[in-house]
Amino acid sequence: MNLLKKIKFLSILIILFSQLLFAQELKKVTLQLSWFDQFQFAGYYMAKEKGFYEELGLDVEIIPFEFGIDIPRNVNDGKIDFAVGRETLILERIKNPNIVALYALFQSTPLILMSTKESDINSINDFSNKRIMTTIDDASEVSLKAMISSNKVKLDNLTFLKHTHNINDLVNKNTDVISAYISKAPYTLEKEGIEYNIFDPKRYGFDMYSDLLYTNQNLINYDLNTVLLFKKASLKGWEYAYSNMDESTDLILKKYNSQKLEKEELLYEAKELKKLSYFKTPNLGEIRRDKIQRIYDLYNVMGLVSSPINLDKFVFDINNLINFSFSEKEIKYIEEKDSIKMCVMPNSMPYSDIKDGKLTGYVADYMSLIEKQIKKPITLVPTKNWSESLEFAKNRKCDILSSVSNTKERENYFDFTKSYLTVPFVLLTKNGTSFMMDLSSLRDRKISIVEDYSIVNLLKEKYKNIEFVTVKSIDEGLDKVLNGEIFGHIDTIATAWYKLQTKYLTQLSVSAKLDETANLSIGVRNDDSILFNIFQKAVLSIDDFTKDDMLNKWISVEYKKEFDYSILWKILFVISIVIISILYRQRLLNKLNDSLKEKVEEKTKELRSINSDLEIRIKKEVEENLKKDRLLSQQQKMVSMGQMIENIAHQWRQPLSLITTSVSGIKLKKQLNDLDDEFLYKTIDSVLNTSKYLSNTIDDFRYFFKPEKEKQDFYLEQCCKKTIDLIHSNFLSKDIQIINNIENIKIFGYETELIQVLINILNNSKDALELISDEKLILIDVTKENNKAIIKIRDNAGGIAQDIMDKIFEPYFTTKHQSQGTGIGLYMCQEIILKHMNGYFDVSNTQFEYNNKKYNGTLSLIILDIAD
Repeated sequence: MNLLKKIKFLSILIILFSQLLFAQELKKVTLQLSWFDQFQFAGYYMAKEKGFYEELGLDVEIIPFEFGIDIPRNVNDGKIDFAVGRETLILERIKNPNIVALYALFQSTPLILMSTKESDINSINDFSNKRIMTTIDDASEVSLKAMISSNKVKLDNLTFLKHTHNINDLVNKNTDVISAYISKAPYTLEKEGIEYNIFDPKRYGFDMYSDLLYTNQNLINYDLNTVLLFKKASLKGWEYAYSNMDESTDLILKKYNSQKLEKEELLYEAKELKKLSYFKTPNLGEIRRDKIQRIYDLYNVMGLVSSPINLDKFVFDINNLINFSFSEKEIKYIEEKDSIKMCVMPNSMPYSDIKDGKLTGYVADYMSLIEKQIKKPITLVPTKNWSESLEFAKNRKCDILSSVSNTKERENYFDFTKSYLTVPFVLLTKNGTSFMMDLSSLRDRKISIVEDYSIVNLLKEKYKNIEFVTVKSIDEGLDKVLNGEIFGHIDTIATAWYKLQTKYLTQLSVSAKLDETANLSIGVRNDDSILFNIFQKAVLSIDDFTKDDMLNKWISVEYKKEFDYSILWKILFVISIVIISILYRQRLLNKLNDSLKEKVEEKTKELRSINSDLEIRIKKEVEENLKKDRLLSQQQKMVSMGQMIENIAHQWRQPLSLITTSVSGIKLKKQLNDLDDEFLYKTIDSVLNTSKYLSNTIDDFRYFFKPEKEKQDFYLEQCCKKTIDLIHSNFLSKDIQIINNIENIKIFGYETELIQVLINILNNSKDALELISDEKLILIDVTKENNKAIIKIRDNAGGIAQDIMDKIFEPYFTTKHQSQGTGIGLYMCQEIILKHMNGYFDVSNTQFEYNNKKYNGTLSLIILDIAD
């Protein structure tokens, strides 16, 4: 018996110890409330009490509200991780540049003005010469101020009283109008049987966001996973609170009732706040870019914006986060880990396949970019099929799945990064099957789909009259279609098209496109949060243009490559056999003729044929070389156009934003009946000057693309200035300094081609400088030596590796990924300088000194003749 008690006691100790270890693994974060406990924060209470935070590895401390604390400052300085902010959070961004809004719970502010029916104040026009208890002069109630001004009531005619936050001051006629929350004050007045009027800003077009959840930019940069998990759990808490109001109010009464509220009062608040949360949207927590811009413009017109605010950085958008730094903890993790094991989806070209033990396809290119981002080898774990890959990953034989869709069941094993590819599905059937709009007409048919595809259960639920058969691979499914065992097979559109082109071209065809799609992410084992955070940042660092470019190359090129060679060699083989047979027979006939004359004529004919073939080959070779040159030139021009378009975007973004804000200001001033001539003329002058600047920018870029047919005299100082003007915005956004020392030297040649060369050199330096975190410098020196113009362009990016130095002028050689460069830039630069400008061009590594500090980098040297 004693032994049994000891065993039981040890078991309890083990359980308690395990729970303690688990608790230690939770990430501690803080949430600061913006007011005293009430249903306004029920979502956060429920997320904590129902374990939503804990399920995602978070230990959340909810900090009660206190008067006198600067909450935005505490979040900005990292003293608090998360907080709930009022409608004025945009303005707080001016003083606290690190705060970032994650979502807006209320799509319209709960702040309103109220009067009693007895006061005969039934419209805003009745406010004149009345007393208003509100902090309307503060920016915190700008929605009320805008509502009053838009109804042509002058604020000077109002008497403002200091707010006591007591609704009884309205009842006792200590004020004529009072500001209050729509979710609380009406309940109190109704309970006392007092009739009232509500003046709600959203009815007048001023639907301001409120109760924004916000955090610190540094937390996003270094612990993005915590930010995403907290946001996810908080929204889940709010969904639960709104769906279970009784349970939520009971919890508040039990644990969070510092104001001693009644249940009916909390339920009233809950219903009103739910209306505000879903006002004009089905999406909880939505922040729309156009609406936040309109709110900002309103603040700006009212003179509350002391300095410009970058709204793109103020509002959290996971799709815009491409520049990240790994935290010290993540860097240490990467350094200590030998490699990362990866399982993939085989036999799914052009997306992915395993050939000779190596991953190939679009996913291979994408994971190669990821590998460069995290600077750690990703090792392939070969598998036979997708089901085996999933099983390996669940059993932790691999750390990640390279391409997987998120499902509820898979969340038990994996965390999923942001989706990097959306894949549509199609139906493949035998040739001759009519195309159909959907699958609903296929009653009692058998259709196959690869087992463990994420949409299997969805299709079975949606099309209950179809018998779905699971197979190991697409080839197994297509063979069953050809054998008549099943009617069709469902697979991704690109994989289906690939199989048709390479194997089933005359046998199968696409008969339907499904509405269902799969959003592919990288699945990371869910017991390694640091690894997930690393991959999440790496995925977000790759932009959509890069991903699309990679995918287009595999879709448009790889099919042709596989298909053309297989058929071509068969045709060539047959033709070769026929030709050999004919030539052999002809030779036998020639041997029968022993005439010397015929032999001589035959030899002469052979020589003529050889000469003719030689002439054709020479002509063909010349044409191929010309074609190659034209292609290289065109490719380089397209690269230059892409770079110029990027530069145009940088040049135009700020002026267009200024024009938009100015016009919005005029419109809002007019709506508020506050538009004076001085503001109107000043704003119009600003718009005209900005438009003139945009027009000049257009001329600059038109000049760059204008072809030059003849050489002309031009000056290097002006040429270099034009080049820098075209690209300076892009370089400025990358924190790259361009220091120039240029003599005004006259040159005879093609100015636009020289600009193209200079831009290509500067862009190469920019790409190299983006990989360093220290000071980024480009030095341009133009001097005159011995009747020659010497152009030197240096950077401090560390230089070019010696093992590739002798290859940099080869066409198509590049150190960049195929999606980021053509490898013909320096080749074309050399062609332009040597052949078109009769000059000299070379690139080498160099060491130089600037501001008493030594740097290593690349030197691009151009030598040109000076014009007479």
